[in-house]
Amino acid sequence: MKSIAIIGAGVGGCTTYLFLKKHLSPHITDLEIHIYESYPPPPYLSRSHPKSPSGPLDDIEERPNLHSNPTTNVTTALGGGLGLSPNGIRVLKALDPEIYARIKASSYETDTFGLQISSGRMLGSFPAGGKRYGNGTMIIMRAALHDAVLEKVDQKDISFERKVKSVVDGVEKAKIEFENGETVEADFVVGADGVWGKTRQAIPESAALKAEYDGLVGIGAFLDERTTRNILAELKHKKNVVLPKSVMTMTFGPSAFFGTVLDVSRLEKAPSKDGIPENKDLDRELPFAGWWSTFPMDPPPTSKTPFSDVKGKVLANHKGWTPLITALIENSGVGGSGEVTHVLPRWITPNLPKWTSDSGRILLAGDAAHCMPPDSGQGVSCAVEDAMTIGLLCEAIFVVKGGEEATNQDKLKKLCDLYTKLRKPRCEYIVAEARKRGDMKRELNVVEQTIRNVVMWAMCKIMPESMMDAFYSYDVETEVKKALNGETPAFKGKGKVVVKDE
Repeated sequence: MKSIAIIGAGVGGCTTYLFLKKHLSPHITDLEIHIYESYPPPPYLSRSHPKSPSGPLDDIEERPNLHSNPTTNVTTALGGGLGLSPNGIRVLKALDPEIYARIKASSYETDTFGLQISSGRMLGSFPAGGKRYGNGTMIIMRAALHDAVLEKVDQKDISFERKVKSVVDGVEKAKIEFENGETVEADFVVGADGVWGKTRQAIPESAALKAEYDGLVGIGAFLDERTTRNILAELKHKKNVVLPKSVMTMTFGPSAFFGTVLDVSRLEKAPSKDGIPENKDLDRELPFAGWWSTFPMDPPPTSKTPFSDVKGKVLANHKGWTPLITALIENSGVGGSGEVTHVLPRWITPNLPKWTSDSGRILLAGDAAHCMPPDSGQGVSCAVEDAMTIGLLCEAIFVVKGGEEATNQDKLKKLCDLYTKLRKPRCEYIVAEARKRGDMKRELNVVEQTIRNVVMWAMCKIMPESMMDAFYSYDVETEVKKALNGETPAFKGKGKVVVKDE
């Protein structure tokens, strides 16, 4: 194999590139791995980038710095915030300790999620990781995570503003045609181009399945230090206001859900001057507070819908909820210096029959293969698990270690067969579990609400420490070794994670 094309430079596409560079490039010196991305480069990358046709822009930062906000301008493309689960964190740590260090410095990390109902009554706490899994869950801006992996990509190996028109499987190579008329060929194509990507059209069995709106919309905001402090100062004068003890709190009501990210201990540290924190611990690309609301909305808005157009709807859905929730919504969309708002309808892909072409030359990864409902908390974690799986399998299959040499075609088919056996059952299991969680955020009658609340309260009381093993304990390397040895790989994790030295 001499050439690999990756379509999509999101977190999944970039980590696939990095795992291939780590595990395959050292053994195949003339291997070309190239990423094609439809969006322009982020603001901190020079538009004079050799693979970007837009030309130079004098007012764009060459690189991010600690006190600029490089993520804001690309949030529409990249989404808002996300929870990076322990299994995904371990993958990124194995990929590059520098990536791990950066995301750790740019995130809130928590071992528990607080659960409450709209009145503010706490139901308990739900495990989000901890010592059993090596890490808690990291709450991070999606664009900050993307920055951390994109910066590790050799810029000569990525072309921006290349919108794919079609991907065609061929006898010897796969061909990618772009909307500008250009074409490229590659021995192997990884489609990491998301739920609306064109790579899936090259796999006939899956081409006809389209993304479906699941009836729920996610709307939220991230707030700067000044706005957050003003909100808390205002709440001090109100009676019976209890601030959340967990960094992340999930609030369930009769017809909506509300998530809050707020680290009160961070705000208790020395306030900043002129936007630059006095305390070094605060020196990171991270908002001071964040929230998101999930509720049914039909017809759905688009990701370009202004927050101001839906703010009233959000307030109406959370009328009478806790004072903190009302204050967070009311103080969003008012032009804070570091504020980011987002409106994201939830599109879900049905389970695809196939993730790979018959030839083995085309493979789907990340949201292109399995668009995760956000209720899973596993979207990005599964994407980087896909990337690590591809890298490890390629190293094992394409690096000759004695014995009879198989044809390139046979190797590609073996790669795709093992990839499917490893990833498809796991991702479909997680999607099914996530859909159950999402149903708790839809409109419920009084009886249904009571049952939901009792079930969540009981789970918080009696749930064993191992409850989240299926998600958090999964080890990519272990399961890849099983598959290569002809054993049936597990799709759930099990047991305490053995943490390797950093």
